[in-house]
Amino acid sequence: MSSEPNSTPPNPEPVKGLPPVKAPSGRHIVQLFVVPGLIVAVAVTILLGFSWLAGGSRSPDKLLESIQSENPDIRWRAANDLAQVLKKDDTLASDPSFGLKLAEQLKKAMAELNRLDKDQAGLPTDASSKEKTKARNQLTAQEHYVQYLGACLGNMSVLVGAPLLEELAKNGCGQGDARILLRRQAVWALANLGDGQKRYAKLSNERKAEIHQKLEQEAASANTDTAAWARTTLNYLDHKGSLGVIEALADCSREEHDTFLRKEVALALTFWEGEGPEKELAEQTLVRLARDTGYGERIEIKESD
Repeated sequence: MSSEPNSTPPNPEPVKGLPPVKAPSGRHIVQLFVVPGLIVAVAVTILLGFSWLAGGSRSPDKLLESIQSENPDIRWRAANDLAQVLKKDDTLASDPSFGLKLAEQLKKAMAELNRLDKDQAGLPTDASSKEKTKARNQLTAQEHYVQYLGACLGNMSVLVGAPLLEELAKNGCGQGDARILLRRQAVWALANLGDGQKRYAKLSNERKAEIHQKLEQEAASANTDTAAWARTTLNYLDHKGSLGVIEALADCSREEHDTFLRKEVALALTFWEGEGPEKELAEQTLVRLARDTGYGERIEIKESD
């Protein structure tokens, strides 16, 4: 039985039913490219407009107003946003008056956190679940608020927040895991503050003179806390005194129970050199940390904390 070879005709006819191929018209080109381009351009314009409007509300007074909102959730979220703004805004990050107001707000927030801790501990045993949940939520929001205010001070290039961050690093705030986390965050903020000295060094001489003048004015103010913080910063900039950061970090390096905190101290010390006895203390602390055997325990903080 013979079979014919399977072959296709050299010039097969086009499949019936398909439309003939035509070159795109000018109208089609407009629909495919120009119209989508216009839509994208309008969207970008709208976004830039919103960014411009938002930028108008980023004055120091508006930012401070936002982080002092009566709503605790709005308050700590605003502090979180401000921490990011300070990383990019050299003018705001080098404003000593703004930094001192932030430090003052952090001190108040720390006192409020301690009060809320006591209130929660003092809840009666027969308190309703609704009351317990409300107290816990308030406490958590306040912990976040303290955390992000500390981050804001750490992202400043002027060092007015150093004394308060040292206190938070050494003593913490709140209870339990929150206290451990806030101490770690404070050490991290001190590391960022040390790194921020590079930003300060790049400022113009005119800007540095303005900062010095503002610090002198703040040092003469009636507010005991902000005046003391301003004087400490002035003395450091004029090489007449120490900020106390290295001493505070050395104190944290002796923490027996939190190995992670000691590791953070080693990192932070790389941004703080010091002079004279402070430099020697920093070197001794780093040598001791380099020989750290990891004694104590690595305290894990839950994601929710």
